[in-house]
Amino acid sequence: MLRRVLFALAGVALAAFLATDRAPKATAADDDIAGSWMLSYSTRAGFEQNTAIIRVQVKDGKAAAVVLAVPGKGITPKVTGFEVKDGKTVKFTLGAGTFEGTLDKDGKLVIGSFGNDQVAYRAKFARTDKTEIDAKDAVTRTDAPEPMTAANKLTTAVAVLRNQARLEKDADKKKEILEKVDVAQKEADDKAPDLFREVLTKHADTPFALDAAISLLQNGAKMKVTADEAAKLLAAVEKQSAPFGTRFERFQMLNAVEALAGQKGLEGAAEGAAAKLAKTEGAPASFVSRAMTARKAALDALGKTEEAKAVAVELVKLEERIDAEYLKAVPPFKPTAFAGRKEKDANRVVVMELFTGAQCPPCVAADVAFDALLKSYKPSELVLIQYHLHIPGPDPLTNADAVARAKFYGASSTPSTFFNGAKAAAGGGGMAQSESKYTQYTGVIDPLLEKATEVKVGGRATRTGDKIDIAVEVNGGSGNDMKLRVLVVEENVKYVGSNQLRFHHQVVRAMPLGADGVAIKDKAFKQTASVDLAGVRKNLTQYLDDFATNRPFPKPDRPMDMKALKVIVIVQNDDTKEIVQAAQLEVENKAAGQ
Repeated sequence: MLRRVLFALAGVALAAFLATDRAPKATAADDDIAGSWMLSYSTRAGFEQNTAIIRVQVKDGKAAAVVLAVPGKGITPKVTGFEVKDGKTVKFTLGAGTFEGTLDKDGKLVIGSFGNDQVAYRAKFARTDKTEIDAKDAVTRTDAPEPMTAANKLTTAVAVLRNQARLEKDADKKKEILEKVDVAQKEADDKAPDLFREVLTKHADTPFALDAAISLLQNGAKMKVTADEAAKLLAAVEKQSAPFGTRFERFQMLNAVEALAGQKGLEGAAEGAAAKLAKTEGAPASFVSRAMTARKAALDALGKTEEAKAVAVELVKLEERIDAEYLKAVPPFKPTAFAGRKEKDANRVVVMELFTGAQCPPCVAADVAFDALLKSYKPSELVLIQYHLHIPGPDPLTNADAVARAKFYGASSTPSTFFNGAKAAAGGGGMAQSESKYTQYTGVIDPLLEKATEVKVGGRATRTGDKIDIAVEVNGGSGNDMKLRVLVVEENVKYVGSNQLRFHHQVVRAMPLGADGVAIKDKAFKQTASVDLAGVRKNLTQYLDDFATNRPFPKPDRPMDMKALKVIVIVQNDDTKEIVQAAQLEVENKAAGQ
């Protein structure tokens, strides 16, 4: 669990550090702001990331800031837009993140938040005598109150065991670990709620109270939170968040409301709070959309049909505007069309497999670069496949086949990328790093396109209503460990997770021959498969329902339109994991009875 938090933090820090530099903008400021300051932010109480030491200089009433140091050997960014309003409100941008906060009376500490229009973290800007950030100083830890430590120990034990079970290959050992998971989960369900409540009653003046309140709200049904208690917890979240500024407060309230909206018996508390948030003056359109979506979900659950319909009409208009603005801005660069193969006999189709997550901030660069590749290559040159995983948080685009495929490769983190079955171009970043990631990917893909193979793959996919019939032919692909795998992917899925990417492409929905595939027995091999999309939706729903019993989803959305589908066929050597050939099949639509 800690590793995932660190990875998410590293992704946010990387997004801030590698963003395009611009010249600092000086504005009027109080001379008291001059000096060296440490910028720190925290995604959870007790864990503070020291991001940068910034030197502020004031000349002729104008303030200018420069970064003196960052942790380790990170790239040093520049500060832009540094300003102090009314001698107390401090605001500046560091790469992709913006800090805004209020200077205390002593002029030694600014409390506020660090983030963007999608997410904000507790942050502080404090005077410092340090001139560098050593590895040991990159993170500052604060001991949690005893009940919070005990609660975290219980929930972490469950997460650790689940991860062990996911990675374990031996069936008997896996079963044994899963039995331990059930025991640990039961203990956590029994004890953690009271421990979180104890934090709120006995340690309400600490940052840990906010985290305890959020934990209770996110797992309200499981932790037997009543409607009255939910209202009190929302008030606690608002009070605990207020010292860090309006931006942080509204995001904490929004996260809490989204969690409540899908929990039976708690929708009433969510509806009222969501309606208030949707009217937040000056909030970004994406924020208002999330609040309205949560309110509609609560109204639907409460049976207030007419009110829900009215909100839905407003939401459609708002979403259309946000989508249009998003599509204009993403990707934030112009992809280059592939010039063509140089080798006359080259015929290998390159397969890129991306393991990602809609709740994964460091996946943004990888996902956006992946999308840009769709504009650069033809399917006869590059086949793109996207698998979603519950890393670092629950993702409704995940399915059992995607999880099995990750296990096949040993992919335990996101983003992870594989080209023709070989891991390459690891790592991610924020939107600002998407172009460099795209360049890295094309640097792997282009040389692979110059290779030849004797293996040929073809086939046909036809759809009648909710049924897809698939016929595949493989020539020259037989041999020890050679497997045929068939994937049904959805071209474009709209789902806005915590990393705020609005659209996901080439998402794996099912593997009709199973994640293990079938052995290719003959040099001229034929295989058929049939996909019942109604059954696929049913299986996905059951999988997500089962997963949610232990890890609730942050919002109720479960997109399963499956209108625009493709069928991908790959031939892979399971011993070496090399994909020797592949093809993407268009799905032909047939009228019933044709």
